[in-house]
Amino acid sequence: MSCSLDRGSIALLRAISRGGWAVPADLARLACVSSEEIDARLQALRHSGVIGPFRAAPFLPALHSGLWARYVVRLYKLDLKLEERLVGNLSGLEESLHNACFFTKRFPRTSFFCFSQTAEELKLILREAGVEEEPLEVLSYNFPFSVVLSDEERLLLRTVNSTGEVIPSLLARHVEREPSWVQAKLRRLILHSDNPQGVAILKATIHWYRIDNFIHAHVLIPIEAKERLSELFKGLDWDELSWPGESSQTIAVEVDFKGWGHFAEWKSYLELAGFPPQGFALFAEERIHAKGFEF
Repeated sequence: MSCSLDRGSIALLRAISRGGWAVPADLARLACVSSEEIDARLQALRHSGVIGPFRAAPFLPALHSGLWARYVVRLYKLDLKLEERLVGNLSGLEESLHNACFFTKRFPRTSFFCFSQTAEELKLILREAGVEEEPLEVLSYNFPFSVVLSDEERLLLRTVNSTGEVIPSLLARHVEREPSWVQAKLRRLILHSDNPQGVAILKATIHWYRIDNFIHAHVLIPIEAKERLSELFKGLDWDELSWPGESSQTIAVEVDFKGWGHFAEWKSYLELAGFPPQGFALFAEERIHAKGFEF
């Protein structure tokens, strides 16, 4: 099943993907849609199958305290059995990104984001699973004290994960509280821009491949195009990437397209301009695993 989305719903998906929000009102602000329509848009995305149930993914550094790091494990070959082993073996697995890659082996097909307290322990798990690539540290954390949760707060987070809901009025029915109480608790418990002490991150699995009129791509273009990026990407939502291990011959850029026709037209434009793309990685799925702690 596929569908087309308007600009507001696409912006909403991008906000859901990036995290940093606690309640639907935050999403409405980030996506520049009205607060009156946010609940209906979220329900429509769930109904269309573009997003799955929401999860309160545990933020392990705050829950367990101590020194932690967030790592990304990159797989450059499609190996479903290896991916299954990693999902089973990585105890602090947060999410995985799955790409459709063309014309290059330099973009990962799958990236696993996970928490670990020691790089050595993570490397041992990866070697046992058969991963050759070294994990890349994304961020490090040092929490001297773990956050203490009340029974009511644990129940609320468990309810998010069992129902897949984030709308306060719907959660309130399950926990038998007022929506205002639910909203206040979510702002305290969820990691977002105004709350660095949160214990969870609100995320949802996103099936990007089901959207007909949106493609998010990472593109490698020749280094000679460096001075003409603004011209070559005019009218597009794009940004230059700092890609680990990137060669000096290409530039990595992330860019959004309005579907396959728009993507093919732009690819031809670059080829005619003398800068044929060296490879593409297109967002296919973003899967939330949320392993490592039971609230």
